[in-house]
Amino acid sequence: MIEKEVINKKKFVGQMQLIGEKFTEYLKKELKKREIPINGNHIGFFIILADFNNKLEFKEIAEIARKSKSSLCDIVDRYEDQGLAQREHSSANKKTVYVKLTSEGLKYSREIKEITDQYFDKITRNLNEKQIKEIEGILDIMHRSL
Repeated sequence: MIEKEVINKKKFVGQMQLIGEKFTEYLKKELKKREIPINGNHIGFFIILADFNNKLEFKEIAEIARKSKSSLCDIVDRYEDQGLAQREHSSANKKTVYVKLTSEGLKYSREIKEITDQYFDKITRNLNEKQIKEIEGILDIMHRSL
């Protein structure tokens, strides 16, 4: 009985890893095909800003993305140099820095959303709505356990 539990755990973790790897492959392929100049590891940055009305405090992005401030600074610098993001200092407090996407950055964030939606549709095409909701709930519980 113990061996079966170990095998099932390995299979479960392996399947989760495989889904993530396949998403990474799909994402890289789509980014290249669409000539989107964004590193696949940085799509979260674009998704976060798009989800929060395209303006968020620097430290909030770092918390949501679980990135160190120095790593996030490098990401923002990179996309600021490409004209996809910009920093804004608060008029009320000069220490408060907001980050937002430029119109070009927003265009790419919409394409990223389209890519992720297509992948979701692909991996859930054989599931009904109830099954999707159940998986969503289970993943939420697992995520909160981390």
